[in-house]
Amino acid sequence: MTSMRLSDTDFDFKHKSVLVSIDCDVDLETREGKLVVDEDFRLNSAMPTLNYLKDKGVGKITLLGHIGRPSGKFVSELSLTPIAEWFSQKFGSCQLVPLENLSLEKLGYFNLIENLRFDPGEEGNNIQFSEKLAGLGDVFVNEAFGYSHRSHASIVGIPQLLPSFLGLRFEAEVKTLSWLKQKAGRPLVFVLGGSKSDKLDYIDFLAEWCDKVLIGGKLPQLVKDRPLDEKIKIGELVDNGKDINEQSINEFKEIISSARTLFWAGPMGVYEEESNQEGTYEIAKTIAQSKVFKVAGGGDTHRIISRLNLWEKFDFVSVGGGAMLDFLKDNSLPGIEALRGSNQ
Repeated sequence: MTSMRLSDTDFDFKHKSVLVSIDCDVDLETREGKLVVDEDFRLNSAMPTLNYLKDKGVGKITLLGHIGRPSGKFVSELSLTPIAEWFSQKFGSCQLVPLENLSLEKLGYFNLIENLRFDPGEEGNNIQFSEKLAGLGDVFVNEAFGYSHRSHASIVGIPQLLPSFLGLRFEAEVKTLSWLKQKAGRPLVFVLGGSKSDKLDYIDFLAEWCDKVLIGGKLPQLVKDRPLDEKIKIGELVDNGKDINEQSINEFKEIISSARTLFWAGPMGVYEEESNQEGTYEIAKTIAQSKVFKVAGGGDTHRIISRLNLWEKFDFVSVGGGAMLDFLKDNSLPGIEALRGSNQ
């Protein structure tokens, strides 16, 4: 069996057409009337793998990804046109390919398929959609750690049809998070925030694994009637419910100062509003200034790190939020399991 890790496989990539699933669900902004990429951490994370494949002499590289939740239909503002333009600046040109015009013969050297979630077959893991995508390549590389906790066609369907490998960044995610799961220095403090209710599914695991779990954002409102482990510290919110209050900020800071390892996933409030930024920004800066091993992950977390220019303060930033939590909890992801045995 050939290794499913790109870094040590003996697979011959020369002249092959390679499909690469990437994390491209990034922030866009309008500049001079045009949508462009704003925060590009996830796109840059794919570059080592793309350069590796280019150096191996592949015939074609075709990227697969999505932005947002278009619910299986075309939404113009969620087109991947800005992503194609970003990659064109890196590789000279990047052809954006409409979903209704998928043909291996029409692909150039470097391609990006339009937002996969415009087709309901992506999120529905439809076999016909997987076959259509797989027909564009000879081999598949999963570099989309950030949504490999989703059983979608481009994540779990394609590996059943093509020789498949984990990308270099994906490997780094697995290696780093696996090591931390087993050997993180103690006390281990996890700061969990945001507004997504599915984060509640991780609280019991985090209470078992960590020494302290600090909860902010909208989550305190969602867990207020739930019996919780004594390791869990729930933030008290300001009157409008959009931020943690001064007392909780200070209590969280004190707990953070006692840690030897820190994980951070999600804001402490509605940081997009200037009047509700204090909790998120104070906790972010406190974590960043700590001299211990620091890990962060998730889209909102990336935005905050960018706003405060804290990238160099973290030892590791995961491209995923939910995927990071899922991997820590289950030691695997659907996207990893789909690759097992696919290249036997």
